[in-house]
Amino acid sequence: MTRLVETAGVDGSRLFHRDFSLWYLARSISVAGTAASAVALPLLVYRTSASPTLTAAVVGLEALPYLLFGLFAGAAADRLRRKRMMIIADVCCALLIATVPVAALFDVLAPWYLLVVAFGVGCGFCWFDAAAWGAFVRIVGKPGITRANSLIWSTEIVLEIVAPAAAGLLAAVADPTLVLAVDAVTYLVSAALLAQIRAGLDPGPTVARRVRAEIAEGLRHLWRTRVLRTLTAAGFGLNVAAGGVLGLLVVHADEVLDLSPEDRRLGLLFTAAAVGSLVAAVVLPRASRWAGQGTVSITGLVIFVAALIGLAGTSVFALALAWWTIWAVARLTVNANGITVRQLLTPDALQGRVNTTGRMLAWGGTPFGALIGGLAADTFGVRVAYLMLAVPVVLSLALIITSPVRGLRITVD
Repeated sequence: MTRLVETAGVDGSRLFHRDFSLWYLARSISVAGTAASAVALPLLVYRTSASPTLTAAVVGLEALPYLLFGLFAGAAADRLRRKRMMIIADVCCALLIATVPVAALFDVLAPWYLLVVAFGVGCGFCWFDAAAWGAFVRIVGKPGITRANSLIWSTEIVLEIVAPAAAGLLAAVADPTLVLAVDAVTYLVSAALLAQIRAGLDPGPTVARRVRAEIAEGLRHLWRTRVLRTLTAAGFGLNVAAGGVLGLLVVHADEVLDLSPEDRRLGLLFTAAAVGSLVAAVVLPRASRWAGQGTVSITGLVIFVAALIGLAGTSVFALALAWWTIWAVARLTVNANGITVRQLLTPDALQGRVNTTGRMLAWGGTPFGALIGGLAADTFGVRVAYLMLAVPVVLSLALIITSPVRGLRITVD
C-alpha cells in the first residue's frame, strides 16, 4: 500500500531558521530537565513508600491526563492561541514541580503528594503537547516532518543519555529533590524561548463551532483512515507494555539486578534506554524510505517482545543494559513511526485534534500498563510482570500484520 502526500507552497529545503531554532532549543532544554525528573520522581516515591505499585503509578499518573483530557486539549489547540497554550503549560509545570523541594525542606513530603505532582505535570504536558503538535507542521512544513522529527528526537535522546546519568549521580550524592528544582527552571527557560517565536502557529480562520463538533471531526478523520486507526490501536497495546516496564524500572533494578535506589548505576539503565532511542531516531528516516512504514512497525514490535523476554530472563547487569538498549530502539521506532504517519496523513486544520486524539488513545495504554505491571509485580514478582506485559504487544503485532499497514509506504512530494 503506497501513498503519496502532496504539499503546496511549503519550502522544506531549509530546516533551521529563527523560529524553528527557538522551538528546537526550548524543547531541548525542557527535555533535559524532564529526563532528569523521570529518575527523581520514582526514586522519591520508592524511598518514601517502598511500594512497587506506587512507584509504577508515577508513570501511569503522568500519562492519565492525556486519556482524560486529550480530546478537549486537541480541540482547544485548533481554535485557541497555540503559543499561549504552550507557555502557560510550561509555567504551571514549573510552579508545581518547585513545590516538591519546598515540601522536602519543611519535612512534609509524602508519597501521595508526589503522585499528585506526577498527575499535575501530566496535565500540563497534555495541554502543551496538543498545542505543540498542532504548531509543529506550520513551523517545518510537511516535506520537512520526517527530517525535523529525526533531528528533534536525536537531540532530545542525546540529552536523555546525559541527564538521567547525571540525575542518578546527583540523587545519590545529594538528594532527588535538587533534580526537581533544576527541572522547574528548565520549564521557565522553555517558556521564555517560546515567547520569542514570531511565526503564526495557528491554523487559518475557521467557522466557530461547538467543541463537541470539532472533537467529532478529529475522531472521524482518525477512524475513517484505516491506517491511522490500526496504528493507533497497535500503539495502545505497545504502550500498555511500555507503561508497565518503565514504571517498574526502579523495582526491576532492586529486585532482579540487586541495585538499591541509592546505587549510582541506576542512572545507567535510563541512559541505556536513551542510547537505544537515539539509534532509533537516527535510523528511522532511512528505514522508512528503504523498507516502508509498515515494515518498520512490524520489525519494531517483534524486537520489543524479544527484548522484554530478555529483560525478564537475566539478572546480569551488563546484559540488562544491552536488553534495555534494544527495548528502547523498538519502543521509539514503533511510536515515532506512528506519529510521523499520522502527521503526514492529516490536514493542517486538524493537526491539533487528530494528533492529540491519536496520542491520547495510543498513550492511553500507559496508565493501564503501569497498574497491571505494579499489581503483577506485587503478586508474582517483576519477572513475571514483564512476561505478562509482552502479551498486548503480541496482539498489536497480529493486528498490524492482518491490516493494510503491513505494506504501507508513504512518500512526500
